[in-house]
Amino acid sequence: MENVQNVRVDDYTDLCGHLAARPLKYVKDKEGYGWLCDKKTDPRENLIKQGCWRCDQMAFPVGF
Repeated sequence: MENVQNVRVDDYTDLCGHLAARPLKYVKDKEGYGWLCDKKTDPRENLIKQGCWRCDQMAFPVGF
């Protein structure tokens, strides 16, 4: 059976008017957690092993 995960990828690059130090993207996993990842990250693979950061474990003042 094929393992299909529902993930959402949002690109906010143009929203703030400047590019990040390296290309990043926001990914929401199938459990609903938000992740900050490098742009070439495959959202269907293990996000921790690809070097992503889980947003609820980071100090965001607005609490993503």
